[in-house]
Amino acid sequence: MFAERVKSSFATNEPIYTEEIIGLFPDYSRPQIFRFIKEAEEKNEIVNFAKGIYYIPRKTFIGLSTITADTVIARRYLKWNDEVFGIYGGLKLQNMFSVTTQVPNIYEIVSNNESAKRREVKMDGRTFILRKSRFEINKDNANAYMIMELFNDLNGEKIDEFAKKRLIDFMRERGVTKEQLMDVAMKFPAKALKNLMGSKILNVVA
Repeated sequence: MFAERVKSSFATNEPIYTEEIIGLFPDYSRPQIFRFIKEAEEKNEIVNFAKGIYYIPRKTFIGLSTITADTVIARRYLKWNDEVFGIYGGLKLQNMFSVTTQVPNIYEIVSNNESAKRREVKMDGRTFILRKSRFEINKDNANAYMIMELFNDLNGEKIDEFAKKRLIDFMRERGVTKEQLMDVAMKFPAKALKNLMGSKILNVVA
């Protein structure tokens, strides 16, 4: 009964949080639910990835499947199904647009689901920096937010032509308009808008 209900609500290898499991069994006490979880673990029906985080494993010829810390963090702080509630920031974001060639060991994430101005989370040997979003991130403004986050992180540096092309291509592919970008820019510090205008990318997008 326990495993069937969990499997009907979550996909294989999808991170599942303890509170989500508890929410599936409103008629049972917490101690009883934790007994269900322990029994399911013993049968390899669910696996405990980290404290408070589980997943339904897939059986492979070399054993049970595994998930990564990146998957868990993305599910909690970036997006789930069609809902978007976070973006990458810092060096990870700069690397995505070739503003830097430095590959970060620590990923920075800006999310609606984080309440602290800055917080470090360690998981499975990885470190993530989480930051509260300036305003609500959703699937309609996430791409524009990402661009303005990038320009806000620049401290006087000029982006080269290759990085500029990456930005312009991204905007065109994702349908980010000048109007959307300016609307988001108004909610960022003045230096973000100054860096955006200095890049002149608005001169070549609609």
